[in-house]
Amino acid sequence: MEVLAPEALIDDLRGVLRGRYPVHPVRQLLLGGELTREQLQGWAKNQFHEFRNIHRFFGIRYQKCPIQALRRMLLENMVEEEGEDLFGGEYPSHAELWTRFGEGLGIPREEMQGYEPLPGIKAALEMYVQLVQQSHWAVAIGTGLVFEGEGPKRMGEERQALETNYPWIPSEALAFFRAHEYHDEGHGDFIVEVIKEHIMDAGLQEEMRAAVRTRVDIMWLQNESIYQAFVRPQLSPEAAGRLEAAAN
Repeated sequence: MEVLAPEALIDDLRGVLRGRYPVHPVRQLLLGGELTREQLQGWAKNQFHEFRNIHRFFGIRYQKCPIQALRRMLLENMVEEEGEDLFGGEYPSHAELWTRFGEGLGIPREEMQGYEPLPGIKAALEMYVQLVQQSHWAVAIGTGLVFEGEGPKRMGEERQALETNYPWIPSEALAFFRAHEYHDEGHGDFIVEVIKEHIMDAGLQEEMRAAVRTRVDIMWLQNESIYQAFVRPQLSPEAAGRLEAAAN
């Protein structure tokens, strides 16, 4: 099995990531301004389940990493997730930022924090925690290529769509997206460097490809759960058919 050079490996992984699935119908509708207020609320309440549990897989990455310099970088990332305001930074925890986003959508704080997520959402989180637990330490970090690595672009697109197409959302409620546009660029660079330096044999490269595919599948499951519960029942058969054909 061929061992790819570092830059070729990153290109290969990004090809796996971007070629795994087309844009999910939920994201198509979100970016196009076609989700109702109630659908946005369902999306937000279910996405919160991962954001409030990020410590479960971030902590595993930190625990498994054998290199102190990298652990320091992971620790910085965890501090940002738990709230850089602890050390004089601008933002509170990202779970708090998402709660404020929910308030901007009309979701009371108590409802967001007490919401019971859909079964598929809960299963998706457990699948990702298990993936990180079972992976080589560098692969566990490398799975962040899917979320953090694509974060600035994805979060920027979502913020712009929310600002343009849902003008009733207060601008200050979108701080979650601005924080990720800023922080995820550095996090993505860190993840790329870990992959390029520490995933340089054939077995690990294949494990990394499989882990990227699995992480993408998990994120698709999250979107699909939300789509089936909140979006598809309100679509006409023709509209659902067009969206789903574009996603296959």
